[in-house]
Amino acid sequence: MPTPHYKLDRKELKQPDEFITFLDQLGDFIVNNLVRVIIGALALIAFVVVFYAVSFYQDHQRRLASDRFYDALTALNHRDYKTAEQGFSSLATDNPRQSLGQLARLYLASALMADNNDKAARAALADYLAGSDQPLYRNMALMELGAADENLGDFKGAHDAYAQAADIDGPSKARAQVGVARTLIKQGDTKGGIEAYQQFLANNPYSPMRNYVVEALATLGVAIESHSSAPANAASAN
Repeated sequence: MPTPHYKLDRKELKQPDEFITFLDQLGDFIVNNLVRVIIGALALIAFVVVFYAVSFYQDHQRRLASDRFYDALTALNHRDYKTAEQGFSSLATDNPRQSLGQLARLYLASALMADNNDKAARAALADYLAGSDQPLYRNMALMELGAADENLGDFKGAHDAYAQAADIDGPSKARAQVGVARTLIKQGDTKGGIEAYQQFLANNPYSPMRNYVVEALATLGVAIESHSSAPANAASAN
């Protein structure tokens, strides 16, 4: 039995192919809007070029900043404090919004304090703390600020800085707690200082600063019984 074939009527034969129609319409659109299409293509190309140029420039600036920071840090480690100060200061000035530029202020303060310039170090630390939101570095900066204030005879300011540092978990927390006690005594609050020292020993029986605190209490006439659990070779504080 022969297979029946579907027959197209004249109406269907006259219907345009949809894909061909779309191409025709697209071609008409491009022809009629050729200038706009060219301008749009050029704008897109310009945007891509600018984007990659800016990214390359920013990466280049970050590499330069990293090299300058490393050079200044090397000078600080070699006790070339003037070179370190100049390097950190210029980096902080040239890159105020970069994280490395902000961190340079903290290291600038370290160089200044090592160079016995506590007043300038205090100013650099205040600038750093005004824009810092990283707990670890804030802990270190507040500890250094307390030390600078203490060296300058501002014991209240030093106590406040140490107290803030002691409230932040970080590498300087224990030293800050001891600084709180020490500056209480320097302000005339001997009883408060002794209690703070004793509280430190109770909370930190294995601290490397234990010997320092025991000696400080001994000079105040307070004897501390030795703890068998405390390390015998605990280091003294600087």
